[in-house]
Amino acid sequence: MVTRSRTAVDRLVDAVARRPNGSIGRALYRRPVGHMPGFRKALAVVPVTATDRILDVGCGGGVFLEMALARGCRAAGLDHSPDMVAETWKRNARAVADGRLEVVQGDAAALPYPDSLFSAVFCLHAFFFFPHPAEAIAEMARVLAPGGRMAIVTAPPASSRWVHRMFGPLARRMRFDAPENLTRWSQDGGLRPDAVHDPTETGMLFVARKPEGG
Repeated sequence: MVTRSRTAVDRLVDAVARRPNGSIGRALYRRPVGHMPGFRKALAVVPVTATDRILDVGCGGGVFLEMALARGCRAAGLDHSPDMVAETWKRNARAVADGRLEVVQGDAAALPYPDSLFSAVFCLHAFFFFPHPAEAIAEMARVLAPGGRMAIVTAPPASSRWVHRMFGPLARRMRFDAPENLTRWSQDGGLRPDAVHDPTETGMLFVARKPEGG
């Protein structure tokens, strides 16, 4: 009975957050209200223009990509949920048709892109579920062009108590990474930490830059 209960909870967490799927997951990620402040913060700190080519790792329902594409950039989105890939494609069908967006299913720790392809890489409200965080950052660093920036919105340890209180089963399946961990993983990947914004909030923004000679 205990095993069945845990499996049911895991499936629910997957459906609504970790690997969004089904009617509930699709509905939540069409209007990710709780994620919007992080999306806006990321674009304010790492703005994009028509000259940029960006990657969104863990793109969910494609809302952030829609916001970025409105600024004229080209983009790619990756998610490990086939339902989220479909939602992103549908939401941004015009950009896909125009050749400004490609969306694929894939693994954050094994990105299917060549080195130095993107001027900015975003990973927003997804990193805390990645099973291999160091490898994921190394991959984001690899596909980032010299001079480009990586932006991660995630949950720091200071937010753990509140998240556990509000979203117990979900929080128990998340990681709460300290800025120091993100710094170490970024440096191991060849990036230089740039800034940490709101380090005590659930939407902490960590930014790192790839050196021009990198």
